[in-house]
Order: sequence, then C-alpha cells, then structure tokens
Amino acid sequence: MRKVLAAASLLALAACAGPAAPPDSFYRIEVAAPAQRLPRPVLPGVLEINRLASDGVAAERALAFSRTEGGALAHYKYDFWSEPPGLLLQDRLAHYLAAAGIADKVVTPELRVLADWVLRGKVRRFEQIADRAEAVVDLELAVVRARDGRLVLLETYTARVPVSSARVEDAALAMEKGVADIFGRFLADLGRQTP
Repeated sequence: MRKVLAAASLLALAACAGPAAPPDSFYRIEVAAPAQRLPRPVLPGVLEINRLASDGVAAERALAFSRTEGGALAHYKYDFWSEPPGLLLQDRLAHYLAAAGIADKVVTPELRVLADWVLRGKVRRFEQIADRAEAVVDLELAVVRARDGRLVLLETYTARVPVSSARVEDAALAMEKGVADIFGRFLADLGRQTP
C-alpha cells in the first residue's frame, strides 16, 4: 500500500512539473541625441522635466498590445519596459532636450532646483496593434513658464511605426522609433517658440 501511495505521489508531482516559464525580458527606449545642438537656448534658465502622467495599461511596465485597432488592450506576461513608461520617457526626454541645448540646464524634480520652465506631459497610447503590424505612441507634451503658468507650447504627437515581425522585440524597437520621431517633432516645435 505504501509503495502504491509513493508511486501515486511521484506521478502527481511529475504531472505538476511542466515546462518552465520563459525568462522575463526587459526593454529600454534609447533615443539618439539630436543631430545638431541649438545655437542658443530657446528657454533661457532651467527647464524641469516632470514624469509623464499615464493611466491604466499605459502606466504598467508590461508591454501592451491590442489584437485590432480599438480592440481590448492586454499585456505580455514576460515582456516589460525597464521602467514604467512615464518615468522611462521623462528620463529620455530630459537627456534628449539637454543634448539639444533647449535650455541652459535641464533637470528633473528630484534635484529640487527652482525652475524657470516646466515640461508636463501624458502618455496617451504606448502599444502594439497586432493585426496592423504597427506600434502606436501618442504623447501630449506641454511647456509652461514656472513663474506664472503661462503656456508656451501644448501639442499632442502621434507616431505609427510598422513592426517588422510578430516578435515582441520588434514591437519594442518600433515603439523606440516612434518615441524618437515624436521627440524630434517636439524639439522642432519648441525651437520655433519665442517665450
């Protein structure tokens, strides 16, 4: 009887030992510095880049996707951004604008520096659309004067980038290209402002 129970226990344990889950993968957004530095700062003084607000699935670290445009959103189980999108984009945008020379200094709120200008934004969409083989990045970006809250620029930017395959890695690369495109357009728009 004991041998039968031991054998049954071993069979039950063997049945539970299915294939191991795949390892988690973490993706970064790396945007190259602008091709040219501005000859002089458009925003003299200190520009503070706030964390971009995000809601729902756009706030999660897991890469989001939809099977169809406008369809239900889901997220991958083992594929994540290295940081939540709002924080990830805040950091990359701060580096990008500093490299462009948009202001004398570009900082984030953690430094607790008195700013002359503040950049605020929202991640509206940050997802892959599977049936269209594309990635969609939609960001709202605004710059205001810190002293009186006067709006310098407010725009919503959307980038739709083809995804070369069904692999998650290619979706992440497409989203990186979308972010780079938006940063370039935002810099151009900001460069035309005279605060």
